[in-house]
Amino acid sequence: MRARRAATPVVYAAACAVALAACGSSDPDEPSRPPQPSEAQRLSLDDCDAATRTGTVDRRVHGLRYAHGVMQVRVEPSRGDDQCIEFLKWGNAAVGVPPDTLLFTFSGGGGEGGQFEFLSSALTGGRIPGSPPAGKLTDPISAKVGVSVDGAYYAASTCSLTLTQVTEQRATGRFDCPEAIEQSANPFSPSDDVPYDDEPAPTSSPRTADLSGRFDVVR
Repeated sequence: MRARRAATPVVYAAACAVALAACGSSDPDEPSRPPQPSEAQRLSLDDCDAATRTGTVDRRVHGLRYAHGVMQVRVEPSRGDDQCIEFLKWGNAAVGVPPDTLLFTFSGGGGEGGQFEFLSSALTGGRIPGSPPAGKLTDPISAKVGVSVDGAYYAASTCSLTLTQVTEQRATGRFDCPEAIEQSANPFSPSDDVPYDDEPAPTSSPRTADLSGRFDVVR
């Protein structure tokens, strides 16, 4: 377990909830998706630490669509046991969210799931279609990651994401969030809405967790 810094609030779950709602909309042009799983699969910790597939990172691609795949997340809570959890690709196959974000969502059923997002310009280098491509992407980029597991939703806005393959057919990569903070709102469990009209009750410091893992999605 890595050493943890003092927690600072990270609140973007509400925005993620809106994005997830949009991901549930139907699109007749989308490829068929497998049914939502009833339970997230627990794996060995080694599965989340395994090497990630590598290939071409095409910085010219746009209109990315991935209907199938997995996100494997190693969750290391500050108060609890480490575990590796696998979520299946869910939501819209099209990962572009206007105006400038790429959002990947995954579900484990039962209120559990994971998601990550990053600016599309981090992939394209700010180039527009038709312009010369940006140079080779070799450094990690910044991403937001959120994971719902065991009734808690952890989110971090400053994660490191390494894209190891991006083509129209497949995308893979690894992410690392040294400190994700538990949020009061959980976009994977709408029934957990916070009664904002009520006076908030005093609470202790929020729980934190280290999040790391990999993803592999295909068209």
